[in-house]
Amino acid sequence: MERIRLMAACALVAALPPGGLPISEEVPEPPTLTAESWVLYDADADVVLASKNADVERPMASVTKIMTALVVRDNTELDESFRITEFAAATGEAEIGIAPGELWTVEDLLLAVMVRSGNDAAVALAEYVGGSIEGFAEMMNDKAAALGLEHTQFVNPHGLDAPGHYTTANDLVVMATALLEDPVLAQMARTRFAKFWPDPAGVDRKARSTNKLLGVFPGVIGLKTGYTNQAGLVLVSAFQHGDRTLIGVVMKSEGHFDDTRELLDWGAHTITLNDLLLAPLVADQGGGGQPGSVRLSPLERARLLGVTDLTDGSFALTDPRASGLAGRIETWLRSQLPTTLGGD
Repeated sequence: MERIRLMAACALVAALPPGGLPISEEVPEPPTLTAESWVLYDADADVVLASKNADVERPMASVTKIMTALVVRDNTELDESFRITEFAAATGEAEIGIAPGELWTVEDLLLAVMVRSGNDAAVALAEYVGGSIEGFAEMMNDKAAALGLEHTQFVNPHGLDAPGHYTTANDLVVMATALLEDPVLAQMARTRFAKFWPDPAGVDRKARSTNKLLGVFPGVIGLKTGYTNQAGLVLVSAFQHGDRTLIGVVMKSEGHFDDTRELLDWGAHTITLNDLLLAPLVADQGGGGQPGSVRLSPLERARLLGVTDLTDGSFALTDPRASGLAGRIETWLRSQLPTTLGGD
């Protein structure tokens, strides 16, 4: 199949007019969501498929812990261990139930952060890595600057509402992308259940993922949920569909799981760069390919015949052809086959 795609791409570039690809009609508009800010990003094509209010700064709740995990991974080894302070153990809201004086490893606390969204585990890690909440928040902001985040600021490692603690849907996409590049954190983000040793009273400590889409919506591989009064319901999702990875973010939602299901389902049916490259070769589309020059299954043929442009409108939509990846593909193919297939 990869060979067919490459042959099709080469043939397309040979016949590609300078003005672009001959694709017409429109795709359905993105779904109507309850979230006040949202974005859907195609990580493989480096394209924002659709977004709304994606640069509006908002409280982020527990998706803060994406950055917490990134900073911890930058500054520790998984097998490092340390004792829990009374301050960390007393942290409220969502918690794994750590106790003062207990010895925990970085790996187990990170797992508690990513699966259970434990605020106590996040504070324990912040104290160990940054010396204090304030010191760790400074490290988080340094990491945000290194990632190029211009609309994000942290004051704590857990995401409980606080003045000056905010981000945007677009900035969360960048953080999520960075987390997925770390295989350890990516595995933790898709873990549905974790068990730790009993607490001092002998009670088992178990963590079940707060992400109810894991194991229910096929293709979802994480990432992080959040809720506070000010932030509302927040969800950062990673979704694998075929050879694509989509990242969805919904903020200030009335139903973050429902919103995300609709957004990911819509994204799964949008066009890809492979579709754009192959579509002109389908004879019914009026492309330059000769009948039978590329062998396609009935399902592939039906999909390509339905390829359309993304529309403009009330939502921010990005044409994949305008992405840097599309330009690099076209440039490389033209340079490799300038004369064999009649390319420019």
